Amino acid sequence: MTQTASDQAFLLMLISACLGACFVWAFWEIEEARRRRERYDEFTREAQRPVRPGH
Repeated sequence: MTQTASDQAFLLMLISACLGACFVWAFWEIEEARRRRERYDEFTREAQRPVRPGH
């Protein structure tokens, strides 16, 4: 079965769009993990502060 140049171009564009979407999704997930970690670090720092008055 032979494919025309337009079929190949369409498949190339489809594959490129899928890969691009995967890269965007991966970057989004990495950034979300970084934000969650920053919030967790802030929460643990707040929890580690002394409770006693005057300290």
